[in-house]
Order: sequence, then C-alpha cells, then structure tokens
Amino acid sequence: MNQTLKGRTVIITGITDASSLALIIAKECKDQGAKLICTGLGKTPFHKNLSENSINFLDRTYSDFQNTVKQELGKDVVTFPLDVTIQESIDSFADFLLEKKETIHSLLHSIAMDKTIRQGKVKPIMTVSREEFMDAMNVSSFSLLAIVQSLYNRNLLSKGASIVALSYLGAEKVVIHPYKNIGVAKAALERLVKEMAMELGKEKEIQVNAIRFSPYRASKAGSAIEGLEEAEIHCHTSAPLGNALAKDLAEEVCYLFRPSNRITGEIRHVDGGYHIRG
Repeated sequence: MNQTLKGRTVIITGITDASSLALIIAKECKDQGAKLICTGLGKTPFHKNLSENSINFLDRTYSDFQNTVKQELGKDVVTFPLDVTIQESIDSFADFLLEKKETIHSLLHSIAMDKTIRQGKVKPIMTVSREEFMDAMNVSSFSLLAIVQSLYNRNLLSKGASIVALSYLGAEKVVIHPYKNIGVAKAALERLVKEMAMELGKEKEIQVNAIRFSPYRASKAGSAIEGLEEAEIHCHTSAPLGNALAKDLAEEVCYLFRPSNRITGEIRHVDGGYHIRG
C-alpha cells in the first residue's frame, strides 16, 4: 500500500454524502496513511436567531455528514461543525485544533455555495443581486482565505504544508452549461490561490494550488446545476481522454499533499484534457 501521507494530518472540508468529491479524496488520503479531520456544515454556538426550519436544516445536514464519515471513513475520524460564513465558527475550529495540539500538514478546500442556483435553474448574470453575488464570494472564495488565516495565525500549519482548493473550468471560460455567478466566485478563488501561494511560500514554504475537475453530477452540488448532464456527455466525448474519474482527482490531490514537491501557485486540470479545446 502507498503510504505517502503516513504521519501527516489532513483537514477535509466539504463532505456532504457518500458521493461527494471531498469524501472520495478523504478515502484516498486515508488509504495513503493520513490522519483525517473532517468538517461539515452544522449548528454552532455562534448561530443566532435561527428559525426552526434553519435549525432543523443544520441539524439534519450535520447528522448526515457525521453518519457518512463514520460509515465511509471510520468512527475514529475526528469531525467538527463549521460554518465558514461566521468567523467565530472558523476560529472555534482552529482553537479546537490548537487545544488538541494538532499540526496540520494539508487542507482540502471543497466548499462552494451559490443561491442563484435553485431547483436545477441558474439565474442570468444580469439578474444576480448584490447579496447573491457577495454570498457566493464569501462561501466559495473568501472562506479559503479565512480558514487558512485562522490556522496560520495560531501556527497550526506545518512548514511545507500543502493546501488544495477545488475549482472548475468555468472560472476561466463561459462553459457549455450555465455556471455564471459561481464561475465568478471560482475565478476569485483561483486568484486567491496564487496570491496565497506567493506569501505563504515565501514565509513558510507552504504550497497552495487549485484543481479544475471534469463535470461531475454524482455529488449533491453537481446534481443541482442546470445542464450538467449534457455538459458531462459533451466533455466526455470531446476530451482527448474522456472525463476524468473521481479517483483521478483524489490521486492528484494526494500527489499535491506529498511533502516537499515544490509545486505551488498552479491551477491544475484533471479533466481528461478537455481544457485544451478552443
């Protein structure tokens, strides 16, 4: 068995169910020897004035997350509720790690949200409100910086740590299916990756990269995007190697999580080569 990540602690964000890309990546990390710490959306002491529906949603979401982690990754995996829209929640997670004397070697950012995608429909960009735009930016882009800042300020990130954010070709191009508002947020995420790679690399040899993956409908997020089934078929037939598999993505993330590989500031593609098409 390949134990490249043995002795290394990896934070995995974004697990929702057994089909989520974050879970598949977590499995590969564990297979390669990593110790996992997984975060999921759930109710925290910092949520205030919530409606009964909101409380039920957060409780149900976190319960599903915990059950998925226990069933798929094992009961020994540490889980923690995290809402990246609340700074106190992020800091509470970092304080928890500090209290446990954890040293973080790798972080997977697999968090995105766009309220302009509802019931399989994507709003035209010219109808997106300021609130919708900023919400997508906050969750899908700024959350990367907010989490890393909180870990960095507590000296939780090891020298030579590796951070990987999941992105998509829609951050750069108008893709075959509507991506619109979330595409703008992902573009900001990729720009953040490069700035963070420069600063963190100079200061602590920390690597920061992003990966664009093939269209993927199996996850809860993917199934909500309009036209993704058609895009999945189109990309599979058009790409030189067809669509990449979730396993391919997981192996690439683990490759970037290896110590001292001197790869940083990259926007890598795991999409069967689809990105080379005009």
